[in-house]
Formats: sequence, C-alpha cells, structure tokens
Amino acid sequence: MNGTRRTFLARGSAAILAGAAPALARSRTEADVAIIGAGLAGLHAARACEAAGLRVVVLEAEARIGGRLHSLRDLPGAPEAGGIQVGAGYTRLRKVADALRVGLESGGGAGAGIADAPGNLYAVNSVTATPSDWPTSAANRLAESERKVEPAALLRHYARAFVRLASPDAWLNVSPEADISVLAALRQAGASEEALRLIAANFNGNSLAGMSQIALARTFAIYASQPGPVATIAGGSQRLPEAMAASLRGDVRLGATVRALREEADGVTLHLASGTLRAARAICTIPFAALRHIPIECAMPPALARMIAELPYTRASFAYLAASEPFWETDGLPQTLWTDDPLIGRVFVLGSDPPMLKLWTTGAGADLLDRLVPEDAERMIIDRIAAMRPSARGKLRVLRFHSWQKAPGARGIYHHIGTGMTGDLAAALSHQGAHLHFAGEHFGRAASGMEAALESGEAAAQAVLARV
Repeated sequence: MNGTRRTFLARGSAAILAGAAPALARSRTEADVAIIGAGLAGLHAARACEAAGLRVVVLEAEARIGGRLHSLRDLPGAPEAGGIQVGAGYTRLRKVADALRVGLESGGGAGAGIADAPGNLYAVNSVTATPSDWPTSAANRLAESERKVEPAALLRHYARAFVRLASPDAWLNVSPEADISVLAALRQAGASEEALRLIAANFNGNSLAGMSQIALARTFAIYASQPGPVATIAGGSQRLPEAMAASLRGDVRLGATVRALREEADGVTLHLASGTLRAARAICTIPFAALRHIPIECAMPPALARMIAELPYTRASFAYLAASEPFWETDGLPQTLWTDDPLIGRVFVLGSDPPMLKLWTTGAGADLLDRLVPEDAERMIIDRIAAMRPSARGKLRVLRFHSWQKAPGARGIYHHIGTGMTGDLAAALSHQGAHLHFAGEHFGRAASGMEAALESGEAAAQAVLARV
C-alpha cells in the first residue's frame, strides 16, 4: 500500500492496482454495505439496501447532507448552489419525494433565474443590446446567415450539427466515428468563428473542443423524451436528501473522509481520516473528479480506470449578489444579463423579495474568478455589471462566492462525456465489481442530473442485493 500511495502522490491520479492481492480475510464487518457519499445516489442506494434488511453505514466527508444539492440557507432567499430543476421525466425523484412527503413546486427557475423571464440583455463586444436590437446591433458580428439568431440561441440553431439518438440510452452504442468534439461538429455544420466564440462564452462545459458531440446528443434525446413542465423541490433542493437520510435506520456519518479504498477477497476496507471501516460491500458515489484523488486497490477494467482518471467535470463558479432595490423591474430591460465577458458570464435574477442575483460562469471564466482575490473579484464584477446595465450602479454587493471545482468532494458541478470517451464511459457503466460498486450522476444510462443519480444508486443497490 505504501508503494501505491507513493505512486498516487507522485502522479496526482487514482492509484489503481488491477488484480491486487486480497488481504487476509477478517471475521467481522461493521456493515453489510458502506455507502461513500450522502448525495442522492448514495442515499437512494442506502434506502434500497436497508429495505432488503442489510446493515448500512453512509460516510460523507462534508458536514452536511446533499452532495451537489446545496441550498445556501444562510443567504437571503436561500438560493441554490447545486441541482435545481426536476424534469418532467424524473419519475424516480418524484416517487421518492412523494414517499417522504417532500413537496414539489411548479416552475424551474428558483436558484438560477426566473424561468418565465423573457429574453436576455446581451453585452457582447462591449455593446449592450436587447433581443429586438440584436440583428442590427454593432455588437452583432455574426455571419449574414446567423445575424437574426440571438447569442443564447446559437447552439440550438446548430442542433442539426449533432448526431440524432433514437432514445436517451442510445449513446451507449454509438460508433467511435461519431465521437467527435462539439467544436468539430459545429464547424462541419458551417458555424462561423464568431458563432463558435459566442457559443463557447456560456457553454455548459469547459470547452467546445473538450466535449464530445455525443454528450449534447444525449441531452437533446433526454429532453425530447420528457416533454412537460419542470419543477423544483419545495423549501430548497437539499430538503430531499435530508429527508432521505432521516428515513435511514443506520448511521449517516458526516465529516467522515475516506482516504483510501481496498477491495479484498471477502469485503472492502475503507481507510478513514481516523481509523478504518470494514464492510462486506461498498458503493462509491462520489464524482470521479474527486475519486481520482483517493488511492484505490481493486480489480477493474481499463475503461473504468480511465474514466476515474480522466472523465471531465464542468468547472462552474458563482457569485451571489444582493441588490438594494430590484432595478430590473424599472429599467425596461430583460432581467437576465448574457455576456461574452468570461468573468461575468450570465447574471440571473433570483427574485425581488429579497432582491438577489446570481452570477454563473463556467470553464475558463470559472478559472478566472477562482484565481482572483475576493475583494478584487467583487469590485470588478460590480463595476462591469454597472457598465453593462447602468441601472445597477451603486446598488449591488457580493454576498458569497461558490466554486464547485474548489470543493474537494466534487471538483466540478457535473460530468460530461469528453471527446473520444463515449465507448469507455459506456464500458465503465457495465462493470460490476465483486465487492466495490460505483454510482453517481456520472453513471446514468438513460437519465441526467438528479434522476441519473437515483438511477445509478438503484442499479448499484440491485448489484449488491444480487450477490447477498
């Protein structure tokens, strides 16, 4: 194990010993199943295992329940830092929420902008334009065939660029030839360089070159299969995992950081910050971006090893701003600010009572925000927003910055399929370990987001129960 640790520290990646020799068998275990991570995947798996009569222990490194569902209850209006929208096709989530009497509310905008707020105010190429002004604005440097398309709609405009999937899980069997980057697919479709720049400005990924077109094709297929209104969790997203944890009989241990994992002939040993825990089986639900910093000894196929080491997660950083008054209600401009400034990204109105906004930037913009001293970031953000929207001048202050990639247990807001990774991710999903199993939103087959987390937790629990 010392050699494994040295390799891990030297390379900064997951230490994986394929076919590692098992330790001596031990006569007793503390749990039938140890669940690593108290997010939706881990808690759903824990509930299923307990329902089958197994002894379950849930280990969570953070001091709170929820994983990437995180309601900031100490801020005005309790805005969301993580998952928000409950899709029309989230059947598992709706069933769990109903069983635990956690209500859902119609509308999908809480925490990321008001869903029915019309249009965007564009600040592009140092010029501000409304949607009606955009086609003839000096800010508009798109090709003639693109000029009538708003910046926020350019990716949808080029949806024809991407392969079509017959169903949400059809991505599992696409040909390697289709696994090209979003950038390559857009160029093949004729997108201009300015269109590519604007699409990249607020792309839900780290770069157009780094994401496979299959990731977007899968997203489009999921949306197409689940038409209907979205909802939010009443009282905040974190309420659902908290209710799930409260329903368990076994321990949910907060602040329990797993330092290393070893799969053995008769179970799994988890090395914690203080001591060890032995379990007959373990389900690891933490994001691969975080897991790759934890040494693992187990037999696993190369595809799974590669995904643990390389699967990309979108870098996302937020700033939560309080306003002295809801200036967006009186200046006659669209509420949402959409920019090509990497530090600003998009600014959503969270609500008018209290007046709150959320700045959301991804990829290189998130990196920039994370590098800045908070005092400098606050000054730059407030000055730039006021220049883009004069009615905001003198009315804003930053209450909180939140970076998902700085969170040791997440290191990104959600995964995406990297260019050339579709086959390996599909193969990784088919792996069923002897005693160590994996789950999380990155293991969703036919779902995404919160529903994917539940789907994967359910599948991991079924794999465990099939072996007991």
